[in-house]
Amino acid sequence: MERYSPAAEKNKAPILEALRARLASTARVLEVGSGSGQHALHFTEALPGLCWQPTEHPAVLPALVANLGAAGREAILPPLALDLAADSWPAGPFDAVYAANVMHIVSVPLGEALIRGAASVLGAGGQLLLYGPYRFAGAFTTESNAEFDQWLKARDPASGVRDFEAVAAVAEASGLVLEDNRAMPSNNQLLSFRRKGSA
Repeated sequence: MERYSPAAEKNKAPILEALRARLASTARVLEVGSGSGQHALHFTEALPGLCWQPTEHPAVLPALVANLGAAGREAILPPLALDLAADSWPAGPFDAVYAANVMHIVSVPLGEALIRGAASVLGAGGQLLLYGPYRFAGAFTTESNAEFDQWLKARDPASGVRDFEAVAAVAEASGLVLEDNRAMPSNNQLLSFRRKGSA
């Protein structure tokens, strides 16, 4: 498998259990930043009724296409290019937009673009699900997350662990209401926002 992610392999089981409680068995899900496709493969194997739309930045899309094409999973749609800077999103509506370990990799403006774009393609009552580490009231939840933030910034000054309050404020301004802030293994969170309106 190209671009194999040890982190995705480690976190896929706990994330699946969290998604089971939040997604309808036939939900249409748009994944932002699918990477190697490991989450798409794992989640649709366990929940075959899902309709999963993977996406990735055009520069690395071929590796994702190769990985998922080899699997031949009916529940996984052909991967699409999604460049957050271009602000051109697949046609909705989707029941959920899911992004794992994306917010702290992209810049703050691109993270905000992700939230606004997700809100634009969600149907009424649709969910935005963001997995990764966050700061709360300006503080890291653990020393390891502070060290991770330093590592990220050394690699790319535009990246870094984001402030929960700032993310929630952009979501609120985009018509999304926080429903759940779930603690996950390895000092991560699963933030669940729902678009205003009837489900």
